[in-house]
Amino acid sequence: MRMTEHVRQGEPPRGEVSPQLTSVTRLHRGLRVPMRDGVELALDLRRPDLPGPLPVILMRTPYDKVGGHRAELYERFAQAGYIIAFNDCRGRFNSDGVFQPYADEADDGYDTVEWIAAQEWCDGNIGMIGGSYAGQTQWFAASRRPPHLKAIVPMCSPPGSPWRNEPILGGCFMLGIAEWAVAMGARSWQTADPGSVLTGPQPYFDTLPLAAVPDSTGVSPDWWREMTEHPTFDDYWRRRSYDNHAEMDVASLNVTGWWDLNFPGAPSNYQAMRNSRAKSGQKLVIGPWPHWINTHRELNGVDFGESAIIELNDYVLRFFDRWLKGVPNGIEEDKPVHVFVVGANEWWAEDDWPLPDAEDMPLYLHSGGQANSLDGDGILTLEPPSMEEPPDSYRYDPADCGARPWSLHDGPIDDRPGSKRNDCLCYTSEPLTEPLDVVGWITCQLYASSSALDTDWHLRLTDVHPDGTARFLCRGALRARFRRSFEHPEQLEPGIPTLFEIGMDACGVRFLPGHRIRVEVSSSGFSRYDRNTNSGASNFFTDDTVVVAEQRVYHGPDQASRILLPVVRRHAGPAND
Repeated sequence: MRMTEHVRQGEPPRGEVSPQLTSVTRLHRGLRVPMRDGVELALDLRRPDLPGPLPVILMRTPYDKVGGHRAELYERFAQAGYIIAFNDCRGRFNSDGVFQPYADEADDGYDTVEWIAAQEWCDGNIGMIGGSYAGQTQWFAASRRPPHLKAIVPMCSPPGSPWRNEPILGGCFMLGIAEWAVAMGARSWQTADPGSVLTGPQPYFDTLPLAAVPDSTGVSPDWWREMTEHPTFDDYWRRRSYDNHAEMDVASLNVTGWWDLNFPGAPSNYQAMRNSRAKSGQKLVIGPWPHWINTHRELNGVDFGESAIIELNDYVLRFFDRWLKGVPNGIEEDKPVHVFVVGANEWWAEDDWPLPDAEDMPLYLHSGGQANSLDGDGILTLEPPSMEEPPDSYRYDPADCGARPWSLHDGPIDDRPGSKRNDCLCYTSEPLTEPLDVVGWITCQLYASSSALDTDWHLRLTDVHPDGTARFLCRGALRARFRRSFEHPEQLEPGIPTLFEIGMDACGVRFLPGHRIRVEVSSSGFSRYDRNTNSGASNFFTDDTVVVAEQRVYHGPDQASRILLPVVRRHAGPAND
């Protein structure tokens, strides 16, 4: 496969050394923050030994605010002249009330921000910071538009819809949420090592129905039972969503990694906020990282080079200095987007996301009807099918679908073990003769059929190295009943070819000469995602009737299954293998 490709050099986001105003900070514990319904939330402060009032940076977490007391990052921010506020979410640790994931974070976030703003030690300028769930609490607060919230730094935050990634992707449920439910307990951790949660599949993931997975461990939170009564996107899920970015008036620095568990959140939120009232205050950073961002330059045996780890804390402090202190440090004039391109192992500074000059390049699926496993005859080409080709078929048995290992720490794992099965179709390009830069959102148009009333389609994109190693890049998933709407599911017509439009999130990669591009198609993402039993039951959470399905994938002139890659063609530069 030969194409004219181009490379560009860039720099990671840069900070400035913010002056240390004091070396003395003090911890103040036990503040109580009243919510509008009378529930009180616990709040601690780390205050610098400086005359006030001062700007405040708030972290709202369900994972115990005491953990933030020990963070070197927050100590440094306090020394730079910020009060750091640590808040337990409702129903967690020292806060009153009952914890319901995401349900109360918008109102509670607003009330906490505005309570802080009314205190004599606050100068009225408030920011928020935190990762994962503590990233999402920032967006929920911002969705209510508290007047004194000026800037947020959500790291590894999920997107605005719980059906876009966590706990549900395309209708497929993330099984790690069951482990999370077990480990979280009613108010505090029920595990000696919270860092071990979501680091791999658990034996109880095999339990059917899905609703009984936590029960099999002897734990079943009320919120889990309530959630499993809502198998479509209804008002229950809308309460746990936000989509009013255009109305928000807050600067945001969105940080994630290509292999982050919550990856689509940062670029999705950035993209939506570029149409908001605070357009000039939006930033996006995507590094070669898993959910634990900016900690290791090597993942799964792949070394991303010296620039993989950046001075992120400096950049965050520069961001807060501008939006909370009004320091004219020129950050608005910097490029708003910084992405690390894997393979090139370099940072690109960009004008926007998606990259304005990225162009969709289609790669079409072909075979002689035997694309089963990585040893099959499936290929990817630039040319669409010109004649009828036999469809590929496989048998999907929910009781025997294998399992792929996964972890919050994963990056570009070698995908070959899972793609050796006959119920995984593999389509692989010829070796590239020149570099190919692919940076942005990826989609697949899949023509497929099933003998069942419902089933799943799981897609994976990999970079196949000359030694055969297939490095995972990104995924997509869709439960067939939700192909048109998450609100109004529709069963399949068995055996009828149907077009499925499947988003595959995004990647930033340079496919190097000698490498090949591979697309994998299967019906199971177990054990990261639940298994579709294929029965078509109205509530997939409570269904345990297993139906074996015969699946087909089509690739003829009128049913040209293809993947669309956002290709960037620029100026030449060195490539790294």
